[in-house]
Amino acid sequence: MSEQIKVLLSFDIRPGYENAYQRFVLEELLPTAQELGLAPTDIWHTAYGKYPDRLIGFVVDELATVRTARESQAWRNVMKGLEKYARNIGVRVVPLRGGFQW
Repeated sequence: MSEQIKVLLSFDIRPGYENAYQRFVLEELLPTAQELGLAPTDIWHTAYGKYPDRLIGFVVDELATVRTARESQAWRNVMKGLEKYARNIGVRVVPLRGGFQW
């Protein structure tokens, strides 16, 4: 079995868009990610320090799933939608380790 992969999506929420952001994540981002084979595992909020406001983690079994998802029109659409509510969006792909990953 191949090593599992973690996709880390980080960003800052635009001031004044907190409620709309929450609806977008629950109704569009997470369902789209799941349809593309990305299993959400954790969502973190930064309460202190100079780090992105949010960090969302997804796990997949194969790197090919990540490539296919990120090249899809559905992923591009959901990332464009996220830009309405967030800025400084970053996506990192790393090997899955136990516990919190940055």
